[in-house]
Amino acid sequence: MENIFETDARHRILDANINFYRTPFVHPERILGEHDFIYLLEGEWKFGQNEETFTLQKDQILILTAGNHHFGLTPCSANTKTMYFHASREAGDHSRRDGEAVPENSVLVETLTDVSANKKIKKTFLNVVNSKLSGDERKAGVYFDLLLCELSEKRLYASQSRVETKIMDIIHNNPEKFFSNVELAQMVNVSVKTAENKFKARYQKTIHQYMLEFKVQEAISYFNNFPQMGVKEIAYNLGFYDEYHFSKQFKKIAGVSPSKYKADLP
Repeated sequence: MENIFETDARHRILDANINFYRTPFVHPERILGEHDFIYLLEGEWKFGQNEETFTLQKDQILILTAGNHHFGLTPCSANTKTMYFHASREAGDHSRRDGEAVPENSVLVETLTDVSANKKIKKTFLNVVNSKLSGDERKAGVYFDLLLCELSEKRLYASQSRVETKIMDIIHNNPEKFFSNVELAQMVNVSVKTAENKFKARYQKTIHQYMLEFKVQEAISYFNNFPQMGVKEIAYNLGFYDEYHFSKQFKKIAGVSPSKYKADLP
C-alpha cells in the first residue's frame, strides 16, 4: 500500500512518545481518525491493516493511516522499543488507488519503509517526537513535513532501483566513513564493475572522486557554520585518517588549503 499526504496543509502532531515493552504486547485493534507513525528501535512486531499484513523490524517505519482498520496480529517480541506519533488527517490524505496520479501538492509514501541505511530519517522522526514532547507544536509540524519529504525521496530512489542512486545515498548518509568500491557494491548487491560503470555513466566521475568532492563540500560547510572547529577535528569527522591527507585532498579540489580557506572567512 502507498499513501498520499497533502503538503499544502500543515499537519498537527497530536500525540508522541517512546515506548518500551519488556514483555510481549499485542497492539490494540482500532480505527483512528489520525495517522499513526511507528518507528521500531528494537525488536519485532507483526501488524495488520485492512487486508494487508506487515512485519515491522528494527529501523523500519510503519504508517497506519487514518480511517483504516489496523490491529496487532501477534504480540511484539520481548524488550521491544518503539517511538511513535499521531498526525492529523488533512483533506488530501488518503491511501493511493491503483493507477492514481499523485497531485502536485502531495507526496507519495510507502506504508512500510526500511530506513536502516538512512540515519537522517531516524533523526527527523526523533525530532518530531521530541518537539511534541517538549511542547513545541510548530516545530513538530515542520519536522513532520520534512519527514514526509525524506520518506517520499527514499521511496523514489527505491522504485528507480538505480545502483548509482543507492550508492550516492549511502555516501551522503555516512559522511564520517570512507567506503571501498567493493564494500559499496556488496551493499547494493551488484558486482564491483557494474557499480563502477553505472556510477560513472550517471555522474561522469568515479565513486572515489565523488566521495572526495562530497567530503570537501561537507568540510566547507563545517568551516562556514562552525568556525571554532579546527582542521584536524573536521578531518576526523569526515573519516580522513590524518590532517595531512585531508589537507592534500581539500587543496586539490577547492584550490586552497583548508587552513587558508578558514583564515579567509569573514
